[in-house]
Amino acid sequence: MIGAFDMYYIVFFVVVGGLVHYSRKKAKATSEQAVVTEDFKRFQRSYVVIYLILTMADWMQGPYLYALYDSYGHSAQTIGQLFIAGFGTAALCSTFVGSLADKYGRKRMCQVFCVVLMMSCLTKHSSSFSLLLIGRVLGGLSSSILFSSFESWMVHQHLFLNYPEKWMQSTFEIVVSGTGVGAMVSGLVATFLASQFGHVAPFDCAIIFASLGLLLLSRAWPENYGDRDISVVQTLENAYESIRGDQGIMLLGISQALFEAGMYIFVVMWTPTLDETSATPVSHGWVFSTFMVCIILGGTLYKQYLTYGGTVEKLMVFACGAGAISLGIPVIVTDHTLQLISFCVFETCVGVFWPTASSLRSMYFPEDTRASVMATLRVPQNILIMSVLFMVGQVQHSVILFTAFLFICAATLAQWYFIKNTLTETDVIEELGIVDDNISTGGNNADVGLVGLEKDARDRSLPMAERQIEVTEIIK
Repeated sequence: MIGAFDMYYIVFFVVVGGLVHYSRKKAKATSEQAVVTEDFKRFQRSYVVIYLILTMADWMQGPYLYALYDSYGHSAQTIGQLFIAGFGTAALCSTFVGSLADKYGRKRMCQVFCVVLMMSCLTKHSSSFSLLLIGRVLGGLSSSILFSSFESWMVHQHLFLNYPEKWMQSTFEIVVSGTGVGAMVSGLVATFLASQFGHVAPFDCAIIFASLGLLLLSRAWPENYGDRDISVVQTLENAYESIRGDQGIMLLGISQALFEAGMYIFVVMWTPTLDETSATPVSHGWVFSTFMVCIILGGTLYKQYLTYGGTVEKLMVFACGAGAISLGIPVIVTDHTLQLISFCVFETCVGVFWPTASSLRSMYFPEDTRASVMATLRVPQNILIMSVLFMVGQVQHSVILFTAFLFICAATLAQWYFIKNTLTETDVIEELGIVDDNISTGGNNADVGLVGLEKDARDRSLPMAERQIEVTEIIK
């Protein structure tokens, strides 16, 4: 049965859903659909379907993780310690998960993710702090794999099959929108299961999704690797050198790490924050589903922005800046409705952030150590999260949200500095396009030659600074 207090959140869900429907209808009317091959459609479908099944297994746990710990009688401080264990494990595992994926196979590491996630969910049947702690450790390991190995597998396979890079952006947009839909459905299913069978039921459902994803992944995906000829330690060293020696990678890494740190603090704190300011019980499943609809809206805005000729570098500044403002409002406002609206705006910014960040990584991160670089950059991110979560139960919720606000403000500054001080590849290709048009009037050979030089100039094995120098020479 739907309670009277549930209707408040259902109305929010319907209103945001209406905005998404209108936005997507407008985007479809104004955008030009890229012509792609049937082979690419099959590849894209294979990746997206399996990835979404597995992210649903991950999202299924979101709405009731904090509530489950609370139902077992654990204090806010103890719950904070459990989350710290998860993020601490993610920080530790990030130092080697990406390297193992590059060396021993990204598909194999994705299979490990499925098994680890199932083991983590099984521990939720116990109220023992020790077993729940083991579950959070396993959850931290699975998170490290989910946010590095899957994307690395897709990007490598896309390039290996010689598909145009611009088609990759459509995959990122579909993933974000699909993730939003999947997470929305996960929230509603979790709400039903929790109301009928208890808070642990959503975790059992997550095991079913993970099992299905493991079966499909094992049958459908080929294996791919980074550089297999070097040791894991050398892969880590190469990833570190890529970050240290390339200002663009470092700035993008700092910006994305800070934004995600603020985002994950929000993930932990939205439940107790809304519970604290609500006069009636909060329907966590409906709120979570509304947040996921907002992410779909963000993915649609990302697509519309690119349709009108915007660049992903500038869009990232907007996503971070608007996210900072929306997360700052609940710090000073205690009205429940205003807080909920602000959180919805923030989740919309998250929906813009995900495909934008993925596009930037595909442009600037080196191919041979992509998973290692991505995983290494998550180390400082998780350290920041842990440092803040130590305060859970000791200070007011608004103080913790304020730290998340500061992180995202810093992310905005880092991205702005990246644009201000770095010649972006987007600008270079635009210039090359102009030159290409001029040269093409002199004959087909000139046109083909420049296209080849453009491809060489974007070689991911080169640091970004060297690519800029090479492209500048081509333009001259």
